[in-house]
Amino acid sequence: MKGKVLITEQVSQKGIDFLIDKGYEIVFPKGKDEDSLIEAAKDCEAILVRILPISKKLIDSCPNLKVIAKHGVGVDNIDLEACRAKGIKVVNTPGANSRSVAEYTMALILSCAKQIPKMASAYKNGNLKAKDSTSFVEISGKTLGVLGLGKIGREVANMASKGFGMKVLVYDPFIKSLDLDFTLVEDKDEIFKEADYISIHSPLTEDTRHSVGKREFDLMKETAYLVNCSRGPIINEDELIEALKNKKIAGAGLDVTEKEPLDPSSELFKLENVIVTNHIAATTKEAMDEMVLRAARGLDDVLESREPEYLIK
Repeated sequence: MKGKVLITEQVSQKGIDFLIDKGYEIVFPKGKDEDSLIEAAKDCEAILVRILPISKKLIDSCPNLKVIAKHGVGVDNIDLEACRAKGIKVVNTPGANSRSVAEYTMALILSCAKQIPKMASAYKNGNLKAKDSTSFVEISGKTLGVLGLGKIGREVANMASKGFGMKVLVYDPFIKSLDLDFTLVEDKDEIFKEADYISIHSPLTEDTRHSVGKREFDLMKETAYLVNCSRGPIINEDELIEALKNKKIAGAGLDVTEKEPLDPSSELFKLENVIVTNHIAATTKEAMDEMVLRAARGLDDVLESREPEYLIK
């Protein structure tokens, strides 16, 4: 037996089988709270995590820990500074869920345009007149603004442009030129002013936290929709709720929120012009299989002293 690997949350069996075949002992926590994670991880050499927080306290309590593998892309739930201080490597799985999240993003855009949840609910409740008082639009020919042109943002832009004939504006402060059929803008305000749909695909950092709020909503068209399948705290949720209540924007499609799971009493559940789901964009069978396999390979590479394909510097 090589060593212990803590898997913090439910993952595809393919990844578990891969690690068992490699000779690792798999450990699961008894709960999702920090104390349960600490108890389960204390003798582990590796942690494979989805979205639960990996705190400094947890990291400091694991003397044998050598690597943390993120089942996904964003590593904002891992204390990277604590990892660097202790020489613990962090790997992730960029690209493994790109298509899944991009498809879900387009599904939210279409659902907003066609008012699908509202119409399905009205029909189910016998309200046949709802269609006469609801506005539906086509997305072909409309403008999509993409914030962040990583692997997922690029997939969304391609689907929107090539699949639906949308005009695509892109803002990404790390990209200076573009070899694609999209328009790269230097000022993100242009995205908020011009786009009919805005899709967020930026990582959560101190610079992007609450980077979309009242100022940006005031710039948007009253007919525009905001879609977020990235990280909830990028949007100032209180200010979004006010914008939705006051019809400053037409609506929003959210797969992520500031607090997850979202408080059942949240205003977001009460507003008709919001579609909100519980961080499921990446949970297709294909993406779940690929993410856990890449994460498992990455941690195995580190423990076997090989250079992992995706290492967070």
